[in-house]
Amino acid sequence: MSLNNNAELTATSIRVQKLIEKIENGAIKIPEFQRGYVWKQQQVIELLESIVKNYPVGSILLWEAEKADKLKSSRHIAGIDLPDVPDKYPVQYCLDGQQRISTLFGVFWENAEPLNSSEYNPEQGVFEVYYDLENDLFVHGNELDKIDHNRYFYLRNLLSPVKQMSEFRKYLYDENYIDKITDLSNRFLNYDMPIIQISNRSIDEVGVIFERINNTGVKLNTMDLMTAWTWDDKFHLRDEINDLLEILETQSSFKLDSTLILQISSAIINNSTSSKSILSIKPEIFKDNWNSISGALKKCIDHLNSDLLCKSSKFLPYKQLLCGMSYFFHNCKKPDSKQIDALNSWFWITSFNRRYDGGNTTQKLEQDLHLMDKIISGDKVSKHEKLKITAEVLMNSVFSIRSPLTRTVLLFQAQFSPLDLVTGRRIQIGNVLSKYNRSEFHHIFPDAYLRDNLNVKSKNERYSLLNFCFLPSSSNKRISAKAPSDYFINLVPKDKFQDILDSNLLPNKPSIYTGNQWLIFQRHRANLIINHINTKIKNK
Repeated sequence: MSLNNNAELTATSIRVQKLIEKIENGAIKIPEFQRGYVWKQQQVIELLESIVKNYPVGSILLWEAEKADKLKSSRHIAGIDLPDVPDKYPVQYCLDGQQRISTLFGVFWENAEPLNSSEYNPEQGVFEVYYDLENDLFVHGNELDKIDHNRYFYLRNLLSPVKQMSEFRKYLYDENYIDKITDLSNRFLNYDMPIIQISNRSIDEVGVIFERINNTGVKLNTMDLMTAWTWDDKFHLRDEINDLLEILETQSSFKLDSTLILQISSAIINNSTSSKSILSIKPEIFKDNWNSISGALKKCIDHLNSDLLCKSSKFLPYKQLLCGMSYFFHNCKKPDSKQIDALNSWFWITSFNRRYDGGNTTQKLEQDLHLMDKIISGDKVSKHEKLKITAEVLMNSVFSIRSPLTRTVLLFQAQFSPLDLVTGRRIQIGNVLSKYNRSEFHHIFPDAYLRDNLNVKSKNERYSLLNFCFLPSSSNKRISAKAPSDYFINLVPKDKFQDILDSNLLPNKPSIYTGNQWLIFQRHRANLIINHINTKIKNK
């Protein structure tokens, strides 16, 4: 075998905007032998999130071809028809990282127009991504709240100074939004995509490199590594996990992911949820423990369903809660009432404290496991965890089912068996919590009434988390935009008035409603909810 002493392998980096420009100008191409664009919406979101958080996203492998080695390449990238440009030299061909660079190009290139061809088109709308300035998250166009569309910033306008300044006019009413857009733009503009450039390699050598990249698992994630590591002819981990995920989704309405299953497995087997701990599990250990792992998770979900009325993962505050709870049920086969009370108190404290926000998730999960051991041994949660949620936090929170705090408050309200404000009948809360339906939630002070009669201009304030309760759509329609002073007197049954208020965690002073006292209502309800939380977790 002869060696090419002139071959070079250079590690460098490129900014996102420069990458887009090079693709547009034909300086970076996708070889024809590459597979098409296959990423789904969630993968697009995860890449964008990683860049914003300055996480590594893996290196892009580019081959700088000699003039004689030009390849057939498509001018269609990620389902987008590029303009005809002169054939540039030198040309760099993307050997690894096509999905990543295609995603960034598809999301940010301001002139993108999708092709009407099934040969090139990826999943419909996969590049139509917005940034939710209220909740600080990326969403696809099909997920936008049409009522409050002004809080979304279209990413295709983010890296263009002209379009960005034009968009700023929509947000002049909120300086915080403008600051967030500027910060978001800077994060993408300043992110360095790692690049490995190959030069002075023949096309034959590059073919071998490409084949090895795509056949030896360079891009393995933890699940891929575990699948390879734990394989034997009698136990296929990926199949077992996929079967479990399907059962949980179809039978219990809990949609989970393989990473969480691996964390739960490692928690039970190794008392740790780190990637290193996961990858240390031997095939025979996984095989021997799989039934007890899946059984513990099923017990956990049964408990959420029956004791905490969480009928679907859509209303679970955090999926990370399942790790500690599964560990508990695995190590405490027959928990007594005190242990269950302590577990439930931990659930509420953890959820209301928004424990898993802000990173360091692995460290927090491992701390949970230590606390589960203390709960199993009979300790009270109050010895180790304190409630941190305040009335001010509740008053400043906006209703959004994507918000963990919204899901926590709704689930907490469900514990009190809420009564219909209009009929006085018990709401079939299990049906409501099985599938999210916006019409089943009611503005206590109606949106239109706040805007038109109390001059509450801020949409966020009108959509305050504290301004919502459960209510069937039929009763919701009867109340419509009526003032509280109207419907609390004329529609709420007088013989059940107090019970209805108590069951919905509403302040029990009639003057609040007869006087349409919006600000007093918010303060009283915030304090009422805090008091109920403390009562529920007290000494448990």
